[in-house]
Amino acid sequence: MSEQAGQAAGRAGDALSDTASAVGEAAQHTPERIRRQTQGSPLAAGVVAFGAGMLAAAFLPTTDAEERVGGRLREHADELVEPARQGAVQAAHDIRDELREPATEAVRKVKDSAAETARTTGDHARQTGKETAADLRSTARDGADEVRGPGQRGD
Repeated sequence: MSEQAGQAAGRAGDALSDTASAVGEAAQHTPERIRRQTQGSPLAAGVVAFGAGMLAAAFLPTTDAEERVGGRLREHADELVEPARQGAVQAAHDIRDELREPATEAVRKVKDSAAETARTTGDHARQTGKETAADLRSTARDGADEVRGPGQRGD
């Protein structure tokens, strides 16, 4: 591989590495963002805890008292779950919006790098082709001159 093609490939690798770092960094901050959005919202924290408790209770047999209380809770479940659902939807939208820019930039860098690599490789291939053709013409002329013998050059 030529030096130019190697440099272009190196730039492509660097661009991809930079982009992967940016996306990874954004994803790393996601749990903190969710924590900040639920902080100060005791209702959302309560709903999450309630859901965890319901999951654990699903594995145990229910009593009559639990059946009565469960019936009342089911009547009001939408009121309890909706704020948590809205918070989760908002957090998902925020994460999507934050990751959109780094992902778009990553795609652009990879495209640019690939285009540069293609241009460099194409230029190198054309130049090498020209040099090879010139070498072949010269070799053919030398061979023809040798076959004709001394003093009969075809120039």
